[in-house]
Amino acid sequence: MPIIIEKLSYTYQSGSINAFTALKDIDLTINDGEFVGLIGHTGSGKSTLIQQLNGLMQPTSGKVTVDGFDMNDKKQRAKGRALVGMVFQYPDYQLFDETVYKDISFGPRNLKLSEDEIDRRVKEAMRLVGLDFDEFAEKSPFELSGGEKRRTALAGIIAMYPKYLVLDEPMAGLDPAGRRAVLEMIDSFRRQLNCAVVMVSHSMDDIARSAEKVVVLKDGEIFKMGTPAEIFELADELNEMGLEPPFAARMASALRARGISLPGCIYTNEALVNALVEFKGGHSNV
Repeated sequence: MPIIIEKLSYTYQSGSINAFTALKDIDLTINDGEFVGLIGHTGSGKSTLIQQLNGLMQPTSGKVTVDGFDMNDKKQRAKGRALVGMVFQYPDYQLFDETVYKDISFGPRNLKLSEDEIDRRVKEAMRLVGLDFDEFAEKSPFELSGGEKRRTALAGIIAMYPKYLVLDEPMAGLDPAGRRAVLEMIDSFRRQLNCAVVMVSHSMDDIARSAEKVVVLKDGEIFKMGTPAEIFELADELNEMGLEPPFAARMASALRARGISLPGCIYTNEALVNALVEFKGGHSNV
């Protein structure tokens, strides 16, 4: 069963003179196993929306159900929340224990698993995020680098085997190599755990590379939802919202302006390279 969001609205300080409606009539379904990219300008409602998915916030109106569990109901919320793992933008907020091992084992231990199963999950999660067990297990999480903290926070969620993994700007502050490594890591444990991923990102290149469905938020409403191809065709509209299309889409547009005939739907580097190779092959005698 999926996560189903129906007519969801959320107002901060509802009923006061400072009331601000951050989300308005959101309808969205997150299906089993799919990768959903969530994009939008600053203040569009992205962070507010993802906090509804595991019940950190409850809607002012509307409804969120996670595999049939109503997140407005306190008893059902606990069952739904167990299916949704959330990793925040700043991993320091999620790390608190004495060692990396204890931090990662906290969630599985709360699930009342056996010590053998806890140990197995911690080791598996560390392997999936690229943390060597012998090197990191007994380290303090507060002595780690920023990238290592992010991996530890991810491992703590992965060890709980979430059905839905929600990531808020997981590549923030990383260089291109670091961004690629995190995306490859997410792709890897998504395949192995068969979980759905919801990823908030300001990087259109990261979304173009990984997402199967893209949701564009604007002023608290869904502006557009579709495949990456459908979304990144809207280059002008995205630019007006302060969302720069992926590099490949911008480069393809610039090349077309110079008279190079390329297909209309190019939004990944791989697609751009293939199109240029095909173009060169068709003009080899020029």
